[in-house]
Amino acid sequence: MAEPVEHVVQSPCGWCGEQIQQPPRGRKLRYCDRNCRQRAYEMRTAQARRQADVDAGRIAEQPAERIVERVVRSRVPRTPAGWEAVLAQLQTQLGDGTIGFWNAGRIQQALIGALNQADRLAGQARVTVRPPVDERLEQAAAVLLRLAGNEPVTLQRLAAAMQLGIDEVRQAVLELEHLGLLVARRAANVVSVDELAVHSRFILSPH
Repeated sequence: MAEPVEHVVQSPCGWCGEQIQQPPRGRKLRYCDRNCRQRAYEMRTAQARRQADVDAGRIAEQPAERIVERVVRSRVPRTPAGWEAVLAQLQTQLGDGTIGFWNAGRIQQALIGALNQADRLAGQARVTVRPPVDERLEQAAAVLLRLAGNEPVTLQRLAAAMQLGIDEVRQAVLELEHLGLLVARRAANVVSVDELAVHSRFILSPH
């Protein structure tokens, strides 16, 4: 009795997985058409080239570590103008009921401490001669005021006009605010540029 002979009639394509009708004789087909054969060849050669580069040390087998630097900006004002703005907001919230009346005592105690410290410093200021302001700082304030032109301006626009970085301009305005050479306002309220976004509009004017 004759032994049964197996013959593969169909098999999946080595690239796309579609069924291939195999010929009854001869070499079996691995790919369903020329496109699949070419793509499989490109994949094999790309893998071989990459492995050769890894073996030669031209590329790293493990990717480089991702390093992220996070800068946390304090929410506490650092200038007199910033505290003026915060206290103005506090006054508004106390007036419109945003802060409940039951919190008034806590806020009052905190303000009393701050006022006592301010009175002490004010007493020192009355007997302290203010040192002269550096002429270069006065010139810098004059340049900023001239560029702003008493019109709404942004930190981005000032930085572009002065050909400086935005952080450099922000720090310069903060120092000039601290020296009392200029002040930033939004809607007639004093603000600190340290709390403004680069696109926020404000007006610079002499203090």
